[in-house]
Amino acid sequence: MKKDLLWRAALLTIGTLAPLDAQDLRVELFSKQPIEEVRLRAGGSPVRLCGSLGKQPCLVLEAGTTARCAAAAGGVRCTAGATARRLGRVSVSSPSPFRLEVGSGEAGPGELLRGVIVRAAEVVRAGKGVRGLATVELETYVAGVLAGEGATLKSLPALAAMAVVARTWALRSRGRHRARGFDFCSLTHCQFFRLPSESGSRDSPALRDAMAKTTGLVLMYHDQLIDAYYSAHCGGVTEAAGEIWPDRGAPYLRSVTDPYCARSAQSAWQQTLPLATVDGILRDKLGVSVGGHLRNLRVERKNASGRVCTLRAEGASSRQIDANEFRYAVNRQLGWNTLKSNLYRVARQGNSLLLAGRGLGHGVGLCQAGAEQMGQMRIPYERILAHYFPGTTIDQVTARVTHRVLSSEHFELVFPPGQHPWADETLRGLEAARRELRDRAALLPGRARVRTWETTEEFIRAAGQPGWVAASNDGQAIELQPLRTLKRKGILNATLRHELTHLVVHRLRAPKIPRWFEEGLVLYLTGEQVGATSPDAGRSLEEIVSRPRSEAEMKAAYACALERVRELARRRGATALWQVLQHPSAEDVLWLNRR
Repeated sequence: MKKDLLWRAALLTIGTLAPLDAQDLRVELFSKQPIEEVRLRAGGSPVRLCGSLGKQPCLVLEAGTTARCAAAAGGVRCTAGATARRLGRVSVSSPSPFRLEVGSGEAGPGELLRGVIVRAAEVVRAGKGVRGLATVELETYVAGVLAGEGATLKSLPALAAMAVVARTWALRSRGRHRARGFDFCSLTHCQFFRLPSESGSRDSPALRDAMAKTTGLVLMYHDQLIDAYYSAHCGGVTEAAGEIWPDRGAPYLRSVTDPYCARSAQSAWQQTLPLATVDGILRDKLGVSVGGHLRNLRVERKNASGRVCTLRAEGASSRQIDANEFRYAVNRQLGWNTLKSNLYRVARQGNSLLLAGRGLGHGVGLCQAGAEQMGQMRIPYERILAHYFPGTTIDQVTARVTHRVLSSEHFELVFPPGQHPWADETLRGLEAARRELRDRAALLPGRARVRTWETTEEFIRAAGQPGWVAASNDGQAIELQPLRTLKRKGILNATLRHELTHLVVHRLRAPKIPRWFEEGLVLYLTGEQVGATSPDAGRSLEEIVSRPRSEAEMKAAYACALERVRELARRRGATALWQVLQHPSAEDVLWLNRR
């Protein structure tokens, strides 16, 4: 083994909150970094290392003994004392927690840390090394996030506030990498997770105190876990979530003035970008041409927090540019901290653009720089959280959370515990339905929220729909009848396809388009069959679709709507349906509003 391997560790003095299936998390260790070796050390119970090759018996570690697993031909080779096994994909389990250590070829000289306590683990071959997945307690995960995301925080109040935010985010967002077999990666795509040392100097006593002070505490709004966002530096004013992610707007994620972060070193920044460089980025990365050379780039519109929303690129012609798309394109080309935020002004200086701004990151939610300044002023963590998340409450996760949240790459499912047996199937169905939409899936929210209920009565009260309706959506989120009910009726996957198609159609629907056309188009696109009966002749099709008086009347209206859409497709072709939906002509409007 190389001498410069880095052995990383986690806090070992962390309390347990709940059983394994409730709050334990599967984390990919050191995502996108080479792992040369994984060490496993049994605690008070034997540890079993079982492989996928089938022929080799499991390797059993007695209490206090250690095994080493590294890449080998055909998979992973694990060695314990004089015994070696080539196990392929290795699943590691034990009745009690055990220690896992990771050896990385990117270690600093002389750095040695002790190990992370895990509930279960998996070791698989990855290139010339291995990949480690660890099942850890919620509190161990939060400690790792504090060691990573909170590395710049020194004061106890700021670290405690960050611990509550990180814990809330984890419970709200678990399952982001469900398709790959784990909850979270260890990169900033999820939360930067660094195994904190057991006794090393890099982790301050304040981190341990923050964990002890906030064990099990989360942020709630109306008895639900909140969307707990945070950024490095808000530049003096936080951003409203709805300005960046329209489907994530919430009363507790509004813009608030932050006089504290202005005292930090990162308050102001500036960048000088050659016009030729910006011109190339606009053309090559965003497909924007101004007919010749770029002459200027100016701010066209700002939002209420002062952040740039749109820019105007000027040359022989001019083009409007989305500020978020511009910042991401520049940072991908020139480095991720080139444009640190959208809180800036632009001025031309010769053949260059001077961008002078404040802040670092999107600015939504907790501002770490401001929280640290408040902590240095000995402002309690409760007041820090109340400042950045107005209207929320702090509560014990086990005391008030009556629902659970599971996530996949594009969906967040909120469900009561009684619906858990169908939660995984629902997320798989949603992702499959999204793939079926192909290129039109880009019109969906980047992360759609789906909620189900324990009883049909609860669905009726929450969604304002009659009991015969399987689901509803408002163009942003989906409300579902109890999953067990949809599964029992054999309509779970069909309902998911229907509602996702609705989200796409609803977002494209022009204001003049009646609701019946949207319903008929969704049925046409999903291929659903509806019994052909005649609706009430005394009411218009739009009236019946909008306010059906019975399930039979609703089905009759849907059948009529579907037939009218089919008629239009036969006369003008299927592609004309989208044209009518988005840009109806005067003749189209007359046809759509006939009785």
